[in-house]
Amino acid sequence: MTTTRRRSTGSPAGVARKEVILRAAAKVFAENGFSVATVRDVADAADMLSGSLYYYFDSKEAIVEEVLIEYLDRQIRAYERALDQAEGPVDRVERFVAEALRGIVTHREHLTILQNDWQYVGPMPGILERQRHIEQIWLRTIQDGMDSGALRADFDSRMVYRTIMGAVQAVIRWYDPRGRVSIDDIIDIQTSILLDGVRRSS
Repeated sequence: MTTTRRRSTGSPAGVARKEVILRAAAKVFAENGFSVATVRDVADAADMLSGSLYYYFDSKEAIVEEVLIEYLDRQIRAYERALDQAEGPVDRVERFVAEALRGIVTHREHLTILQNDWQYVGPMPGILERQRHIEQIWLRTIQDGMDSGALRADFDSRMVYRTIMGAVQAVIRWYDPRGRVSIDDIIDIQTSILLDGVRRSS
């Protein structure tokens, strides 16, 4: 599947308008579902005419791809910062879990789209490339921990990654940011549960 994204004019007004479209699209696709939502829905949410929206994007597919690419690029940068700042392999994985959970809070709509409409958005080249990049960052980090002896080596690194990400991404189904439990509390609890299972006993 190939999508084409038009360039904005590059002017401050054009860049700002495009950001308005992307924010509106994230909300519309998350609430209505990508397959059901229309370009008109996005245009209405952005308070503009449908025809004007096509100045920035060629299609609904191009819009959702850029929405998700921005989110995935932020996550990649967060993981790369964690790699630079961490002290040792276990600390790296702990920081990765924290960044993944914070991403859910900050970009709840984006993760909702990825989870609910994966069959539509998953094959898009920009999204597929970045998802693979994220997976490789995690797998290298987990494997480094196993090779160093800090993490148990009797597990498959890919299975560990999928187990952790499955638990982390499930949080979006029940976490209420207005509730009494903060995301920092959840980070502490999930990191302890997940890491204690794979950390090698001393």
